[in-house]
Amino acid sequence: MTTAQKQGCMFVGVDVHKDTHTAVGISPFGEKLFEITVGNYKKDFETLDLKVKEHSGVLSPYIGLEDVRGYGERLAGYLYDKYPVYHVPSILVDRQRQNATHPEKSDSRAV
Repeated sequence: MTTAQKQGCMFVGVDVHKDTHTAVGISPFGEKLFEITVGNYKKDFETLDLKVKEHSGVLSPYIGLEDVRGYGERLAGYLYDKYPVYHVPSILVDRQRQNATHPEKSDSRAV
């Protein structure tokens, strides 16, 4: 993806867990647009979908899910029909978090 293409994108990193998922929306310039924690049910996924649509505007959303033992399978299945979804290996998320000067509360920003 070129720099010009990235300027038209909103990146959403999702830290997946067994019962809840935390998503953080990031602008092309690294600004945090939103943070939301949702459950692992369809109605919760719809809440996340509305939040992404609310903040995306003219930006194209790209979703990154931390790939952790299948915890995000339901969420990924819901999002695949709506957005480009990428699975990020947890080792990469861990390395990014360790290299950060001020670690975030959750891994979702590193995804």
